Amino acid sequence: MSDREQTIRILLVEDHALMRRGMKAQFAIEPDFLIVGEAADGVQAVETAQQLQPDVILMDIDLPVIDGITATQQIKSYCITPRILALTAFDRDEQVIGMLAAGADGYCLKSIEWEQFIAVIRLIHNGGTYLDARVARKVFQMLKPSHSLPTASTTELEILTQREREVLRLIAQGCSNQEIAQQLYLSLGTVKSYVRMILNKLSVDDRVQAAAKAVREGLI
Repeated sequence: MSDREQTIRILLVEDHALMRRGMKAQFAIEPDFLIVGEAADGVQAVETAQQLQPDVILMDIDLPVIDGITATQQIKSYCITPRILALTAFDRDEQVIGMLAAGADGYCLKSIEWEQFIAVIRLIHNGGTYLDARVARKVFQMLKPSHSLPTASTTELEILTQREREVLRLIAQGCSNQEIAQQLYLSLGTVKSYVRMILNKLSVDDRVQAAAKAVREGLI
């Protein structure tokens, strides 16, 4: 068996240098883990993932240039994709939905104990998935069937225009109105109008419910 097969090769994506340094020191004492690269922003993450093809990417979400959600989506668009574990200090609803919709294989909070963290990485590397318990409760609440959220139908899909589906897809990725405006080359006012129309058509109260419904019922 080769060293490549024996060792879990990790790309560490984290914008805080001190955090990266601390994690590298911790991984150095783990014989079957190897930090093969680092990235301090989302663009570097995408480029470094292409170059190094790591086994597992530890992906922070609040990154400069492009965020971890966008970076995850871009990396997961490759033919051969690494496993991606979101590693963040936050469990905000829009980030959870955004990362899962982008294709992350797990969502882990930075408060996790080191021994459990190592076990989670091994699980992800072996094809498993992981959600922190608090995150799992959020996802369950957002995605479980609800009488207040009617089941999607062909008619419901048809009432969303192509542009509205594009906006909804970006909402599900955790993008702000300003980010949606920049990506779709629209004015901020136009995006706000689209968001209001989407909420009305889907009979939901806010962006998080819209994102959850989009993921749950295949609207995007």
